[in-house]
Amino acid sequence: MSKDFRPWKIDDAQLLPPSVQDYVPKAHLSRLIVALVREALDLSGIVGSYRSALGQPPFDPRMMTALLLHAYASGIYSSRRIAKAAVERADFMMIVAGDPPDFRTISEFRRRHLKALAALFVQVLQLAEKAGLVKLGHVALDGTKIKANASKHKAMSYERMKKREAELAAEVGRWFEAAEAADAQEDKLYGDRRGDELPDWVALHRQRFAHCSPGYNRPWSGECGCPHR
Repeated sequence: MSKDFRPWKIDDAQLLPPSVQDYVPKAHLSRLIVALVREALDLSGIVGSYRSALGQPPFDPRMMTALLLHAYASGIYSSRRIAKAAVERADFMMIVAGDPPDFRTISEFRRRHLKALAALFVQVLQLAEKAGLVKLGHVALDGTKIKANASKHKAMSYERMKKREAELAAEVGRWFEAAEAADAQEDKLYGDRRGDELPDWVALHRQRFAHCSPGYNRPWSGECGCPHR
């Protein structure tokens, strides 16, 4: 192999185990959303709905909330696409910390906590707007801080605040409508499958290739059906 190429260290082990956050830029949207969920939101209503039970514990509601919020703010509504991103995209992988939920878990979490999530997502948009953000992912914000300090403007500010809250609530409502529609359409197409599974012949081909590829520690017998000897 030419020495002019940058080494492809795909099989090299790292000396120190990396943090999942190391793969995401410092100013990335996913970091902001994680910070808001962890530091600014009260998820006691969702957390309190769970009871101790036998079996596998549920995913952390903070993680699930951050995952959904980041997905919707990024314009991804399908639970299957969110689950796929959680194993393929660094920003989503950072949020789930290498422990991705499946698409059914994602859709069931949304449906179970729809009302609480709607209020939390509106709160996040309000926080982002008050911080002066013009956009939160794909969501356009007006970037105007609510001014209610001056007494002569209090009534106007309150009216503006309530109007804007209703606008943000409508935006969040559109997220959930898009998510429900996407899941319903894909459930109809794929049933209980993800929809991106490889065909059986691909898995069989890979198995056959492994049996006759260099390094496989038994001689080729001609039984695998590969075209070369």
